Amino acid sequence: MVPKKRGASVFKVQVFETEKKLRLATRLEGKRRILVWGEMGAGKSTLACALSRCLDRSSGGCRILSLEPGTPLFGVPGAICLGRWEGERLAWGDCQALCTLDAVRFRLPLVMAARRLMAVAEQKGGDFPILIDPPGVAKGAGGAELLAALAETLFVDAVLALHREGKTPPLSQVLSSLNAEVIRVFSSPEARRPSASQRLAQRTNLWDRFLEDSVEETFLTDRMRLLGTPPPVDKPDAWAGRQAALLTAGGDTAGMGEVIELDGGKLKMRISPGWAKGRPACILIRDAERNAKGKLSTVPRPINPGRRPIPDEMRPHASAPKAGQAPVACQVGPAWAVLAGGVLGDPLLHVRIRNLKQSFLFDLGDPARLHAKVAHQVRAVFLSHAHVDHIGGFLWLLRSRIGHSTPCQIFGPADTIDRIEYFLGAVTWDRIGDDGPVFEVCEIADGVLRRARLQPGKKKIALPCRTFGDGTILADESFRVKAAVCDHGIPSVAYALVFAKQVAVIKDALEATGWPPGPWLGHLKKSVSSDNLETEILLPDGTKQTVEKLAERLVEVHPGKKLVYAADMADTPENREKMITLARCAHTLFCETAFSTADKERAEATQHLTARAAVEIARAARVERLVPFHFSKRYEKYPGTIYEEIRKEAGPVEIVSAFSIEELGSFNEG
Repeated sequence: MVPKKRGASVFKVQVFETEKKLRLATRLEGKRRILVWGEMGAGKSTLACALSRCLDRSSGGCRILSLEPGTPLFGVPGAICLGRWEGERLAWGDCQALCTLDAVRFRLPLVMAARRLMAVAEQKGGDFPILIDPPGVAKGAGGAELLAALAETLFVDAVLALHREGKTPPLSQVLSSLNAEVIRVFSSPEARRPSASQRLAQRTNLWDRFLEDSVEETFLTDRMRLLGTPPPVDKPDAWAGRQAALLTAGGDTAGMGEVIELDGGKLKMRISPGWAKGRPACILIRDAERNAKGKLSTVPRPINPGRRPIPDEMRPHASAPKAGQAPVACQVGPAWAVLAGGVLGDPLLHVRIRNLKQSFLFDLGDPARLHAKVAHQVRAVFLSHAHVDHIGGFLWLLRSRIGHSTPCQIFGPADTIDRIEYFLGAVTWDRIGDDGPVFEVCEIADGVLRRARLQPGKKKIALPCRTFGDGTILADESFRVKAAVCDHGIPSVAYALVFAKQVAVIKDALEATGWPPGPWLGHLKKSVSSDNLETEILLPDGTKQTVEKLAERLVEVHPGKKLVYAADMADTPENREKMITLARCAHTLFCETAFSTADKERAEATQHLTARAAVEIARAARVERLVPFHFSKRYEKYPGTIYEEIRKEAGPVEIVSAFSIEELGSFNEG
């Protein structure tokens, strides 16, 4: 749906300035359900806690609803809790279990639990204001859905949109569509996101304190329903340490704890007494567990073999590849991406945009397994750097495109124009006339694209330079490509391919209008994609309506997916910051993973990433899927070393592999 335009009042306030917090509390008088919205690290929970204290004093009572299961300010991690002030102490009692730390993946259960807990607050009486502290998920489709669902389900009448001064609030379009007053609040410059280790320690401390008075109880799994995503009962080792909750038949939480063991259908648990009256009828288990180090964390997601059926035009033609060189394939929005040489071959990622019948190549490693016709359909090549394992396949591209007149763009770091020119100059071109392939080569450096047109047997033609202040080096209405120059001892460029938002027609809504499909629908979708909301569309019945009005009834808009490719870089704070920014909320990250952490000294000496560095970047950027690749040849006989290390650290990130779990287990490190 296209959001309506609404004004948002601005209230300039620093989170840690008492006087301004009191002024903000006064501004909120008369509001009963106040949502504090902002990304993690902006001071959202601190502001919610301080304002609830101010409102408690001014109104004679206030509640704070903590909806952050992963890093709660108080209460129980893996649950949402209702708190209140008792003198100078923030106490809590009512709770709804989620048994997950991942608010995005399980956002529907979170919203349903929030609604249930809000009803509990109402039943206890008192016309008190309630401060709602949601998860710090303020980007992407998950954040947008969560914000809209919480505002509507909890009947929010005011939203405090917390953001840095000089920037717009996160998800501002969604905020403007809410049926609530939006008050912009500037966060303190001192506000910082706690580190991953700090969040882990805080969460575990809360969990340990919660279980101090727990008791051991045994339940028969065949007499109670198992809900959520429990492990298979035939794998008892996977149950130990799992966070679990007892639920009544009505769905209320009757107790929470963690599994000690599963033995022959008998589930032994440490349980802390709960809050609901009634006999437990169900056991809820999702993906929160106490790991081998004793910390409360997310169960590592299983490795997903990236060997789905590949479209014919993407399938490498060589058979029986060596171990580690089987292609890794995945789908990203309107594109297929295939790592042609697998995780041990020279890097070459083939991305095919289906609706455009065009291909992109990221790096030019070993192209032997690609069909020659692929070269004719390549619109652009994106080189990370010029080490031979990343550019050695250029001669294949050059030879395959002889007689093909459409220019092929090549992007790379500084000196790429000279290098391509040297390739062309090393060959005698006395028999091709004007049939030599044409290349538009672009060097990426310091926010400027230096460009030249090269053709075998012809003189180089310098083209006008272009600036790209926002990192975008190539764009059209269907996609854009952004670049970040990282350090590998030499410049090494990482790329993000971002697809345009997806506009889908709601079939039931279209049928209800009685209008037949036609070109007008394409015009509507294109106008929505380009934000031309005031454009009028001529409808089949001869009337006209604006895009904005039609879109509210007929279309759904989904954010475009992002694919990121990063090959060869040192593990430095600067490189990490660039990669986290480039890969933020990406659907799929292809990231070089040259060495295991045990070989960290080798990684530092050669300026490559370790497995731990790659997965930490992926988690910090909140990517959905990680495809590790470009393993050192020293792991050729036991790539499972890399995958096992990544799997343990991945948390909510899905790992895509060239191997199945069974195949990884068959490798012998000895």
